[in-house]
Amino acid sequence: MTAGPLDGVRVVNLSETVPGPLAALLLADLGADVITVERPPPGDPARRFPAVFAALSRNQRSVSLDIAHPRGRELFYRLAGAADLVIAGQRPGTARKLGVHPDQLRARFPGTSVVSVSSFGLTGPGASRPGHDLVFQAIAGLLDGPPGAVPVVDMVSGFLTALGALAAIAGRVRDGRARTIETAMFDGALALNTFALTRELAGLPADATPVPPAGYGVYGLGDGARVCLAVSYEAHHWRSLCEAVSLPELAFLSFDERVTRRDEVDGRLAERLRELPAEEVRKQLAAAGVPAEPVLGPAEVVRTAEFAERIVGGRHLAAPFRIDGQRAGVARGVPRIGRDTATVFGELGLGPANLARLADEGVITR
Repeated sequence: MTAGPLDGVRVVNLSETVPGPLAALLLADLGADVITVERPPPGDPARRFPAVFAALSRNQRSVSLDIAHPRGRELFYRLAGAADLVIAGQRPGTARKLGVHPDQLRARFPGTSVVSVSSFGLTGPGASRPGHDLVFQAIAGLLDGPPGAVPVVDMVSGFLTALGALAAIAGRVRDGRARTIETAMFDGALALNTFALTRELAGLPADATPVPPAGYGVYGLGDGARVCLAVSYEAHHWRSLCEAVSLPELAFLSFDERVTRRDEVDGRLAERLRELPAEEVRKQLAAAGVPAEPVLGPAEVVRTAEFAERIVGGRHLAAPFRIDGQRAGVARGVPRIGRDTATVFGELGLGPANLARLADEGVITR
């Protein structure tokens, strides 16, 4: 197998389920030596669905460590200290208790980069809140519109292209060799459906990919608003939900029961949510730490505190990264066509007369 552009780069992945592991997978596919750290058996919760875990775990090495144990943490530190990059996926409070918060890792290992993927970021008004994919769709306005309103394949193809570009740059720094790294929108679309496709290729049963349990979906409230609940495999979140909405008789249903009895249990949950005062429901869910968010439209999204924190220059949506804790600003804003033509070509030695002639001939726009 030909060495990838990230050959020689060591990555330690301390994340689970999907976002961090997907990033780890892509880095591994591009040649990085990725060591994934799993909690002791049963390991990554994604293993509950073999097709999901299989789709995200290729090209990686796996170690199982209890980083809550002091000796396990020291072993993790040995791994992190020898790595070029650590992928961190814990909520900030949990990470700090475990000694693996990005700030703690950077202080201990100044030569190791850390990439963090969390629910709402390491700081800000939502930093301690839990969440799964569905609630982020809800509060980002992605559930409020017709099919195709959000160009998902276009977007994921852009992310893949950026990742390929990063790999090409890193590879050239490493060995001086330029590369062509290719992706396609069809590849992006297949990547979005990788769990189901992996299931089919491996001949696995239908339950090898997630089946939404009761408590994972969009529900109406008594005032006509909608709330998105993302209570997945975590039993403590399900119990907290049942306590918050006064359904103690359902509190100890297992995940499998919530799947097999979804229609029945969801019906009772939906009925209860409509019966209770809507504002009381919101307060109780928030107090109980349940992954629950309102279903917002774009006009509502832009009025939230979380959104306001992600605006730069008063009217620009910030890049989806923080670099050493800081949001990237807007250096030039949206250019008019040809705004920088003279400057750019001037830097290449073309004088004003040459530029004027090229403009007159329609070759350039200034």
